[in-house]
Amino acid sequence: MQVDNLVAGLDIGTTKVCVIIGDIQDDHTVNVIGVGHAFSGDGVKKGIIVDIDRTYDAIMAAVDEAEKVADVVVKQVFVGIAGSHISSTNSQGIVAIKGNSHEITDEDIDRAVENAKTAVATPSHQEIIQILSGGFTVDEQKEIENPRGMVGSRLEAQVHIVSGAVTAMANIRKCCERAQLKVEDVILQPYASSEAVLTPDERKLGVVLVDIGGGTTDVIIFQSGHVKHTYSAAIGGQYVTNDIAVGLKTSTAAAENLKIRYGVARADLVDEKAMIEVPMAGGDRTKSYQQKFLAEIIEPRMEEMFNDIKEQIVKHVSIDVIPAGVVLTGGTSLMTGCLELAEEILGLPVRRGSPIGVVGLRERVSSPIYATAVGLLQFASHAERNEAPETGVLGGLSDRIRSFFRSFFE
Repeated sequence: MQVDNLVAGLDIGTTKVCVIIGDIQDDHTVNVIGVGHAFSGDGVKKGIIVDIDRTYDAIMAAVDEAEKVADVVVKQVFVGIAGSHISSTNSQGIVAIKGNSHEITDEDIDRAVENAKTAVATPSHQEIIQILSGGFTVDEQKEIENPRGMVGSRLEAQVHIVSGAVTAMANIRKCCERAQLKVEDVILQPYASSEAVLTPDERKLGVVLVDIGGGTTDVIIFQSGHVKHTYSAAIGGQYVTNDIAVGLKTSTAAAENLKIRYGVARADLVDEKAMIEVPMAGGDRTKSYQQKFLAEIIEPRMEEMFNDIKEQIVKHVSIDVIPAGVVLTGGTSLMTGCLELAEEILGLPVRRGSPIGVVGLRERVSSPIYATAVGLLQFASHAERNEAPETGVLGGLSDRIRSFFRSFFE
């Protein structure tokens, strides 16, 4: 099948690899035409590739499945990245406006962003993944989205700079190259998820997105439409599974199945009389347990996770300036009681975030587990719509960063 505006999102997770293929429509909506996924097979740990061969195999399996559904061949992908190696910081850059008219140009904006970028020392083992807009100030006028064409003598750019380990980025590219996939861009996973599940009003009001994956929990905080903080903790649904395996003396596979079928994040929500059958490790026997006992194993780990998130919110913004509350995505967010526990600990309204704004195989990708992959397609759509007409390097910024940054104010 011939598709003119084909895009593909590749989510390389700790427990699964997911590929979603879409077609960008004339109105810039994304028509999902193919979906594929495969188990990571221990090729990824805590969001970082640790086995090239196993990750390559999982990518190929997911791509093949998606290609068969879509009846197309994928040649390039937008890839998500996460993990505890991710670091971020806020910075600002200030420039004087040149010229007699003092009218702000694209070159002035690029210079301001470049100054903000160089004001932060990036360690040699890290490389910049994304530079996210935090708004502009022209002279004394703050909270300007698009300063282009305005008149002033001084321009200040606020940015949020996200960087990641050079080796982690290199291994992502190596796996994709082996799979004969060109990496179009590498995007921070929680930012990609936010593209899929958050509304513009939520971003403007102030919202926290929490993506609970298998090996990591990734957080991104928005205020006034801009990213204020990003964070990745090396704890996720897989840790809950391991706790269950140890607590119930069963295999990891059985523990995962028990978590999905019977897991509850708050023990007080479970019927005291409810019982479950647990396969014993290394044998064919089973043992009966109260379902509440399972919940009592799960709840402390989930509490730890949400308490960590609360610390991040309090430290970098404030609970009082997040009126839109918290949005949970990722497979663990589907667990019964997860929303209730999060609301209790965070003291904020909490909802589950499912992908919005796509057509085609919409029902197939409506689960929170597809938030990152769908968000990568949404990012690709925005990148196409806001692509900078200029080529080459201006102000020291690559076309990739330049085009992405400009998408905030075009």
